[in-house]
Amino acid sequence: WRRIGRCAAIMVMPLLVCGYFVSSEWKSPEVMIADNVEIVPGTGRAQLIMADGRFLKLEQKEDMKLDLPGVKVVATGKKIVYRAIEEEASTPKVEEYNTLVVPRGGEYMLELSDGTKVWLNSDSELRFPVTFVGDRRNVEIEGEAYFEVAKDEGKPFHVLANGADIKVLGTAFNVSVYDERTMAATLEKGSICYLKDSRKGVLIKPGEQLVCTEGSDLPVVRKVNTRLYTAWKDNLFCFEEQYLDQIMLTLARWYDFQVKFESEELKKLELSGTLDKYSDIQPLLRLFELGTDVKFEIQNKVIYVRKVK
Repeated sequence: WRRIGRCAAIMVMPLLVCGYFVSSEWKSPEVMIADNVEIVPGTGRAQLIMADGRFLKLEQKEDMKLDLPGVKVVATGKKIVYRAIEEEASTPKVEEYNTLVVPRGGEYMLELSDGTKVWLNSDSELRFPVTFVGDRRNVEIEGEAYFEVAKDEGKPFHVLANGADIKVLGTAFNVSVYDERTMAATLEKGSICYLKDSRKGVLIKPGEQLVCTEGSDLPVVRKVNTRLYTAWKDNLFCFEEQYLDQIMLTLARWYDFQVKFESEELKKLELSGTLDKYSDIQPLLRLFELGTDVKFEIQNKVIYVRKVK
């Protein structure tokens, strides 16, 4: 493959494309931009919805401190930490829930009062207790999140997603529920158990992914390359023989644009590669165009995917 000019944002070799062929004289195409509207990578931003109804805007460049019953809350950079105050007389006996909402084009990290760490992807939200009360720790997720759960055998951790209950003791895993009809849990280490409708749980081992689809009686468990589903928290996009419409949907959440395909055929083009999340969108799209019959046109934060005539 011909070396494409310097793109500091691109971390590895350009995307592989089936049937790819380029002559030594071939030159990189230019992505068409019809309007001077900049599409930029996301940043660390979120909104915190308090139990009393207050809304707090969290920005990467601003710090924040709060004192709540039983906890101290500090937000810096792309992270907010709930630190429990031991033996605090004002610690509530009933759980009060906060909600962290991350918009399209955003990301944020949360450390819960028990020490559990949660990375929230774009267009996601997590509902969680200010402090955990009782014999179990419950949180609710919409969108996508990566969890590193603090171990507490006496108080198991539960992630509730699309009606599913994922029971955890201490582990690292990813949960994706962008599609309201599908929930996917990908385990890197430890063990998790899928529970639903009081049936016997399904145990998932490291390196496995559980996919539960609405209308199916049983979830599907399969071996996967977990990096493909967890690299986003390390500022990377990893694709492996993935359809272009799925890739563009992932990019659209992060770069906050809309995508329109000229034909259904273009949606099913398969691509592979690993890219830096903070790369500029245009060099990235040029890589998609290499050796394919696809071209991209940007108009007012809408990217049109067309076939080369």
